[in-house]
Amino acid sequence: MIVPVLLYHSITPRGAADADRWAVTEDQFRADMRAVAESGRVPLTAGRLGAGLRGEEPLPERPIALTFDDGFADFADVALPVLDRAGLAATIFVTTGYLGRPGMLSRRALRDVAEVPSVEIGAHSVTHPHLDVLSPEPARREVVESRQDLEDEIGRPVTSFAYPHGSHSGRTRALLASAGVVDGHAVKNALSHSRDDDLAVARFTVHRRTGRDQVRRVIDGSGAPIAWRRERWRTRGYRLVRRATERLG
Repeated sequence: MIVPVLLYHSITPRGAADADRWAVTEDQFRADMRAVAESGRVPLTAGRLGAGLRGEEPLPERPIALTFDDGFADFADVALPVLDRAGLAATIFVTTGYLGRPGMLSRRALRDVAEVPSVEIGAHSVTHPHLDVLSPEPARREVVESRQDLEDEIGRPVTSFAYPHGSHSGRTRALLASAGVVDGHAVKNALSHSRDDDLAVARFTVHRRTGRDQVRRVIDGSGAPIAWRRERWRTRGYRLVRRATERLG
């Protein structure tokens, strides 16, 4: 079973200028959510998708997941009203060190978002580093402290986590499990499926230059490769480059 998992960052309001290549305009986002609503797919939160991957509950016939990284303020102001009108569930992964910064969710806004039944709050680290190149203790703190901060703020358990930059490894996967995270999300720009790794779920990144036709194909389950389970050599190569760059820096 194919499970498209879309990844968004910022949703730029109509009339606002934004040079961020990772941002999607409000009109683009509305078109994508219209395509989701018309697809017959059932949107799942990270928790429900993870439970389905582990066999704890059945997956619907045509599942999909909508995720948002970092915790931009426009999730509450722009994205959430669109999702709410369409009856679509979503998960927002919050970088706790960004809370209250210009353009990011305030702590009050985070609490308000957490009250929406169709939205799951997940962690996304404290400072948004590449976890796979950190030494064990700093990496552990990024996971544990971000979860704890969110739990203190919203008053309930936070059990999902998205790797910043999608950077993960066998070690970071084990770190999530030891820290009490049960649902981990990676990137891969591939289609998740019913046998995907519940601690490294594949997601497809939607950005400003992503065509609406491609997004519709991904929603349909045909616009991206099927996710792989084992780490690819190219990914290991990228990690070695990042480690070397950090040492030189």
